Amino acid sequence: MAFVPSPPSRRRRPDRPTRTPLTRERIVDAALAVVGAGGLGALTMRAVAARLGTGPASLYAHVADREELLELALERVLGALPLPDPDPEHWQEQLKEMARDAHRALLAHGELARAALEVVALGEGALRRRQRIIELLRLGGLPDRVVSHGVDLLPRYAAAAAFERALLSGADRAHYAREVREFLAALPGAPAPAEEGERFEFGLDVLVAGLAAYGRRASTA
Repeated sequence: MAFVPSPPSRRRRPDRPTRTPLTRERIVDAALAVVGAGGLGALTMRAVAARLGTGPASLYAHVADREELLELALERVLGALPLPDPDPEHWQEQLKEMARDAHRALLAHGELARAALEVVALGEGALRRRQRIIELLRLGGLPDRVVSHGVDLLPRYAAAAAFERALLSGADRAHYAREVREFLAALPGAPAPAEEGERFEFGLDVLVAGLAAYGRRASTA
């Protein structure tokens, strides 16, 4: 019998490359990459999808919207940071170290710090950090009302300082900031401007010392 080729519909189709499954982890990776490259304003569902080589609609099976994506990104960056074991003798330094950790982590991701000022992170890791700050503040004998302010104030200070640094990270803006510092330093009687790290530490000292003062006041009332 003469050879009869298979009908066209039965011919073997060329193998297609296997596509990596879309997951929340990959979506967050892509979101952080978008923010790192173009700032927080560049973060859209469409931009993240393009980076993953897919369409925006496919993201919604894993992430509800941009706000949830920001929450997940913050949870990735901040939720895994180490937590100190509460120490009554060193609670102030432990609070400062938690703020430093958050500041450094946000600095590593550019304008993501702005999201920490806009979005309330409610992930498991973020809530653990919040609870640890509350525990440390209570070790200082602070009244509940002061604790409620402190647990909000300290993370926001770390985020605001990181966001300010991100705003001045571009070459043009860094040049302008340097010129402003030089101008202010040249004014009659002006002290030498503080370096960025020194400014952050000074503000942190002021905040924690102020909170501690409330604890001392409460103990003598």
